[in-house]
Amino acid sequence: MATLETAHFRGDDADVLVAASLACPGCLSSDVRWTLDAESFDPSVEVSCDACGHRRRVFLEPMQELRLALHEERPLGQDMRTTPAPGVAL
Repeated sequence: MATLETAHFRGDDADVLVAASLACPGCLSSDVRWTLDAESFDPSVEVSCDACGHRRRVFLEPMQELRLALHEERPLGQDMRTTPAPGVAL
């Protein structure tokens, strides 16, 4: 059975925080697949865990929807920076 939730990331968050927000709440795996559903009245993303099979629909605010739309071509795990920003602990 799929569960419903709201996304817990900001539009300007780092890729790792966006990916962590979409990680499986059941087994905590980051091995998930997501599909953006921008056609409906309430934008959302369908997330399914490859590790345990857990499925859920995550509802998005407009900036979150835009952020995920940008990642349809560039997956979340690929950080374009080669060096960390000053003052940011990794």
